[in-house]
Amino acid sequence: MKNALQELKEKVSHFTQNTPLSEEEWHEFSSNTVVALMAGGVGSRFREVPNSKDSHKGAHTLPNGDTMIEMAIRMYKDAGITNFVALVFHKAESIEEKLGDGSQLGVNIKYSYDPEQPVGKGGAILNALQNGSIPRDKTVIVHNPDDVIVDFEGSFPKHIATGHIRGVEAGSLASVVVVDATPYAFSGMKVVDNKVSQIEMYPMIPLPTHIGVTIFDPKSYPLFEENFDLEHKSDFEKVLFPILAEKDQLTAVSIPNDNWIAVNNLKAYNQLVDRLG
Repeated sequence: MKNALQELKEKVSHFTQNTPLSEEEWHEFSSNTVVALMAGGVGSRFREVPNSKDSHKGAHTLPNGDTMIEMAIRMYKDAGITNFVALVFHKAESIEEKLGDGSQLGVNIKYSYDPEQPVGKGGAILNALQNGSIPRDKTVIVHNPDDVIVDFEGSFPKHIATGHIRGVEAGSLASVVVVDATPYAFSGMKVVDNKVSQIEMYPMIPLPTHIGVTIFDPKSYPLFEENFDLEHKSDFEKVLFPILAEKDQLTAVSIPNDNWIAVNNLKAYNQLVDRLG
């Protein structure tokens, strides 16, 4: 089974080392980038977490007193990115009460409220472009705060910026951050003539998987006008990624699987709490 999975990996993914950014390149990028924090979803599976129903999951207080949305903000701030917009809808007041204008974190935070109904991630970005909270001349990093980055060696923001900038130089309009393999949630089996010949618990499936962090170059913004509206709920992963991939305009930036926790249920929440000590 492992040999078959290795063969699959060789067929579906190949990453090359990017040339590191110069200090000048990083300064230009960080000065002209806004981080959009996706904080509008209901997060129904997260309701399994005790005492989580009174706030948005991004603003839920962890046992150490921190929140996932503040962790994400500090990660980018520590690298030198200080402009943020929170894209909010469900329990928006809990996000705004927690973050305010960002001054206590040393950053600037604006808010973009979804219209009367949730519009999905594609609509949320379109709305923020239209109301000016994402300037049309700035790069935007879209980060779901519950996609938590932990124990990353070096600077996660600089790492993904490097891949994105090199991708833009090669003609891309956007970059997806991925892990190159994810664990299968069940028992994996090899079956020959109806007989199970091998069993492996939670095997790593070597398919690059989007982790909820995406970078969009300003040249991609017309695609939001063309493909989304504020009357329907639609996500950019489902709509824009295939369009960009078909045109060879979508770059992938890889990080190790162990540095990512998708905190969307009680099991993942407990995993995060354990990692944070």
